[in-house]
Amino acid sequence: MTVNPNLAALMRVIEDNQDKMPEGEYLEAMNALGALHREIPAPAPAAPPPSYAASVPLFAAERRALAVPGMENPVEQAAWFRVTNEHPEHRGIAPEEWMDLSHEYRNRIVREATEVIVDRMEVNCRNPEPEECPFIARHAFGTWGPAAGVWECVCGYKGFCRNWKKHEQSERHQDWAKHRTVSRRKIESMKRDIQRDEEGQMCRFKPLSQRDFSGIRCFIIRQERNEWTHPELYTEIHRSPMPTGDGAATSNGEAEWFVHPRNLPARVYVQW
Repeated sequence: MTVNPNLAALMRVIEDNQDKMPEGEYLEAMNALGALHREIPAPAPAAPPPSYAASVPLFAAERRALAVPGMENPVEQAAWFRVTNEHPEHRGIAPEEWMDLSHEYRNRIVREATEVIVDRMEVNCRNPEPEECPFIARHAFGTWGPAAGVWECVCGYKGFCRNWKKHEQSERHQDWAKHRTVSRRKIESMKRDIQRDEEGQMCRFKPLSQRDFSGIRCFIIRQERNEWTHPELYTEIHRSPMPTGDGAATSNGEAEWFVHPRNLPARVYVQW
């Protein structure tokens, strides 16, 4: 199946700007690109626009790649872009060197480069384990932790993660804690995010391929389960801080809020 050149251009732009994008957005963009590739047919060949000659210097790397036999295929280009940008041992590999490698070896290192992306995403995008700060884990609306830097409480507060204790003791949060009511809009939003987290995100080895759908399904937890999304998990006794010795311990040794450990897999390798 012929690849739409507009989608190939988008693929190139996404790969070139990967370092400027959050890992989650990069993965979503590549998944969306693959979906579009399956839906949008390639247009009839057209003559290059008049301004093409003036823009040629901007695409020197791509021109060089296209000049190498076999690299005209956008699927192969995408694999090369990923390896040259991500693989620790083959970073900056020239198109000629890439095509000189065996097909089996190219497949192997593009999978290794994909693992690098997933490794980084699991570190930078996943919430910390709930035990690291049970109070935030129980009250966070969305992401939290060192990578996020700031967090939003279901009571409406937004601030730095390091100030969680001050916020918990604040008059604002204490007033809210008298009723612990969360809007239906927020609850539904949290439930949708939890469903997305449970389904995982697929990072395909070859995003534009129409035959190889293999990849890594990773589980980036960006919304914690809590008493509003899963009330059956938190009985009445767990809806306030537990006495010392009965609750989960935070990093400074204090006993705080009860939390359930996560049970989602770190990642799943999908062969298709």
